[in-house]
Amino acid sequence: MRRFLTACVIVLGATAAFAANPFFLDRSGVLWTAASAPEGLVLTGTKDGVQVVRSVVPFPIALAGASDTQIQVAADDLTGKVTVVWQRNWAEQASEIMMAVWRGGNWERIDHLSQDLAAYPRNPVIELTQVATSVPDPASPDDPAKATLVQDSFLHVVWWEGTAQGHGTYALLRLTAEPGDRDALTEQDLDQYAMIGLGCDVPVPSAVLEHPLFAAKTANDRALLFFGSQRLCLFQLLQVRFTLDTTPTTTTDGGGMTVIAQRRRHMPIFGLTKAFPMTQDFSMDNARVVLGSDLNPVAYRVNDGAIEYVTYGDQGWSPRRTLAVANGLTLDQAIPLIENLAR
Repeated sequence: MRRFLTACVIVLGATAAFAANPFFLDRSGVLWTAASAPEGLVLTGTKDGVQVVRSVVPFPIALAGASDTQIQVAADDLTGKVTVVWQRNWAEQASEIMMAVWRGGNWERIDHLSQDLAAYPRNPVIELTQVATSVPDPASPDDPAKATLVQDSFLHVVWWEGTAQGHGTYALLRLTAEPGDRDALTEQDLDQYAMIGLGCDVPVPSAVLEHPLFAAKTANDRALLFFGSQRLCLFQLLQVRFTLDTTPTTTTDGGGMTVIAQRRRHMPIFGLTKAFPMTQDFSMDNARVVLGSDLNPVAYRVNDGAIEYVTYGDQGWSPRRTLAVANGLTLDQAIPLIENLAR
């Protein structure tokens, strides 16, 4: 059991320290960041050393002692939208997970993602995905030039909430939806997907369970989510991918005429992909997890001039290893060497 608990820490705790990063560099060269200020949460964009955007989220802190933490930013190239997700702490163990979406100088939406302040929602993590599907023209199905390209962008958010009966919660926002689309944002309790594993003989420490996270990966059209449950003693790897929905929709216009149109948008498909067993002792302070095509993780952290890491393979977790940053090997050279171990 002790070895199992260590495995939990290595997988779930690893990416959390890296994930709470309030910076995002978009393809146009704008560095986006958000920070807490006396007037509220402030989003700024800097390009070539010059500030090009400064905007305050119109939801200020109105209570003495409240604070904004775990701030994260993501900029979507397809829509031009910049999303800020953060944890607003109203009191000790009373908080909520907030999300705001900025576009072209205006705040398009502000959402209270969590619903119960007393559940102490915490440790939010975000991930962006973009999906594109080519739809052939029915009149010329063999002519790719006449096909229609359907593109969607999604923001994934996951966090932990609750104490004795805590669980991970997942939210998905379709950024390509119109601001007033009621179906743009959905939420799910991750415990409904925790189906593989055995019950735990002893309580799992909070440091193990309370950091569901998205793993680094190469494919940009899906998200891979590590999460645990208080009911089970294995961690699940949940894949969120997308398929194109072409369900016909029926509407009535102002003149009473029935109109049938084909709705084209991508819908999420959830599926458990893998579960991870025990490993050896490994500190997860400021660590990161990377996945290869075989979905076997590599976890690493920088510690006192060296990189500590472990890998997962057919024989389970490797012993903890150390790569010294010395003798001409710099940190920016060493990190790609470690990440390259993910196959």
